[in-house]
Amino acid sequence: MSSDPSRLEEEIEALKRHLAQVVVKHQYNFGHPDVLAISQKLDSYILEQMKSK
Repeated sequence: MSSDPSRLEEEIEALKRHLAQVVVKHQYNFGHPDVLAISQKLDSYILEQMKSK
């Protein structure tokens, strides 16, 4: 994870897009391990972003 705020924002946006694709792939099964893993990673990036503000 990057400490550069603009890079972190880019990573968050990329993960959001990826999460949306994976959710569709798994037929909106939000409990699927792939969906959960991406969601947790996204959560950690968002938390990092919030801490830096």
